[in-house]
Amino acid sequence: MNRIIATLGFIIASYVVEAQDLHFTQYAFSPLHVNPANAGLFKGSYRVGGIFRDQAFAISSAGAYKTLNFYIDVTLPWKVRKNDWVGLGINVIQDRSGDIGWGAGGFIGQLAYHLSINPKTTLSLGAQYGSSSFNVKSPQKANTESLIRGIQGAVAFNNGAKYTDITIGTDLSTAIGSAKHDLSVGVNAARINQPTATNLSTGAGQKLGTLITGYAGLNYHLNQKLDLRNHIWVRSLKSFNEIIPQCVVSYLANVEKKIRLNAGLGYRFGDAVQLMFGADIDNLAFQIGIDQTLSGLRDAQSPTGFGAVEFAAKYTGIIVKKPDPKPKVFCPRF
Repeated sequence: MNRIIATLGFIIASYVVEAQDLHFTQYAFSPLHVNPANAGLFKGSYRVGGIFRDQAFAISSAGAYKTLNFYIDVTLPWKVRKNDWVGLGINVIQDRSGDIGWGAGGFIGQLAYHLSINPKTTLSLGAQYGSSSFNVKSPQKANTESLIRGIQGAVAFNNGAKYTDITIGTDLSTAIGSAKHDLSVGVNAARINQPTATNLSTGAGQKLGTLITGYAGLNYHLNQKLDLRNHIWVRSLKSFNEIIPQCVVSYLANVEKKIRLNAGLGYRFGDAVQLMFGADIDNLAFQIGIDQTLSGLRDAQSPTGFGAVEFAAKYTGIIVKKPDPKPKVFCPRF
């Protein structure tokens, strides 16, 4: 039975890049994965964050279907025009699927230029370049066609498979109305070079299609205490489409300590309802996301329908330059 599960896990993993790529419940906590134009698009000097996702663990073993995303980006005063700036970022992803531990990982750099159209509006242009690779942690757990037929032999996995990821994207951020509601709209195209990779050491490689991601977000300031953080994410890869609308209510619980309590709902069309709970404490934000599966997978999960849990956090820091005044010498009067 375990080998059957392992085989199914490998089949799913073999086509995960082509079918849907990595997906998260809390895309707002993975800005560089969403769009390289988001590198440096924040108020501060640097930003550090990440997501840990445990997905569909009830279907297989406790060690299967885990995804880790870590990123860091900074703002730099390099510019062509007075109020522009540059953002640099590094995005690291590691994903493990199934009992065989099929893995996909990448170490990717982002560069973005942010054009200040006016005090309220910024147009960002970004690109990323880096290497992603595939590997199998436990090939001995795989059930191949040869083993089913009774032919003994090593599983021929290509643990050195790599491909180059080139992505471009753009974002438009602006403030609307007298309350300055924050609106952000963006789109990016991942793997525009359409690289070829394979999980096996034999056979032809698989061309990885271009993944299009579009999104819109509106942080609506309802009053002095309440904000409505509305997002919609749309991802498209050939015949596969993913649509996720979300709304998170943010309540200002303590003005002096800058503490906000957040809770919201989302829905991945055709798959799951999403629950989110978290808090902002000054420059630190953290949140938990839970997927309650509604699709045909729910009966195979235990507890029924419990599809995934995510832990996300981010911190925005500000580096203040110390003043370096020129010494003044006063001549005493005689």
